[in-house]
Amino acid sequence: MMNPIPILFLVLAVLAMVVNIFLFAHYGVMQGGVFSLSGLALRVILLLVTIGCVMMAWRHRSYDAFKNPKQRWADKLRRWSFESERFDAIHLEWSYQKVQARVLGRYLAEKYAGMRCVVLREPIMKDVAGKNSVNPAIEGLREGLENHVTIVKELEIGNLQKPEPLPEGEEEPVEMGLKKNNPWTAADLEEMLAEAGDFDLLISCVQLPEDVMDDHGRFTLPSLRGRKVALLGGYSQAYDSALAEGNVVAAVTFKPDCRFDEKDIPADDKEAFDKRYLLLEGGPRVEVLPDLLPVLPTQE
Repeated sequence: MMNPIPILFLVLAVLAMVVNIFLFAHYGVMQGGVFSLSGLALRVILLLVTIGCVMMAWRHRSYDAFKNPKQRWADKLRRWSFESERFDAIHLEWSYQKVQARVLGRYLAEKYAGMRCVVLREPIMKDVAGKNSVNPAIEGLREGLENHVTIVKELEIGNLQKPEPLPEGEEEPVEMGLKKNNPWTAADLEEMLAEAGDFDLLISCVQLPEDVMDDHGRFTLPSLRGRKVALLGGYSQAYDSALAEGNVVAAVTFKPDCRFDEKDIPADDKEAFDKRYLLLEGGPRVEVLPDLLPVLPTQE
């Protein structure tokens, strides 16, 4: 994305120069044969504004200027330049993602303090400098877990199914027709978990492979036997049995009546979480059904 700050200053410099030239062309230095001190002062001010705008455009040609905490005005100018309805919508969704991760993290920190966990997530995008960009779900999860549950490994699903190198001199075949997406399987996840080392809890921010669990809610992977699973993303009714058996210890899902027309997010995490999400706790449940038979009046 192009940096708009230098362009803004250059536009102001051009406008100041145009006004200065206009005043000089129409009024000159003398007005009615009398030297105009105020007119000269105005043109000097416009000239200084032009020079200052050019200097500021050169100084802020890079976004690095915004990293200086002393230049708070530059940060306000950046926000004014970038904030729009689309930016606000993205920021709102990121805030909700961070809240749901933080609430789940706090629950796990309270129930399973001292455990070591592995986080399964999507690849984190890189910024223009090649550094990892912000991932609101991971940030919120870390804030919620604090130091009570230790993240020993983060696994990226983008590292799956690496193509084997072709023999020397052989070219990759050209696929005909529509390219099919090959979904990852339980075998892929097993390979990743086997390389993750020792852990007690798997926190998945993505949808797990379909064949990772049997019909009785038991995980089919050797690497998950005796370990617990929490679902920050990808929960569906297919995991109800695993949740009831306690194999899935917690899961976050959207509320049935959830709406996405909010303009802002509540400051309180619980209030914000309750607007969109449900936290499902693993383990057997006792469902209390209402009395179906009507209560008959007693005869006197």
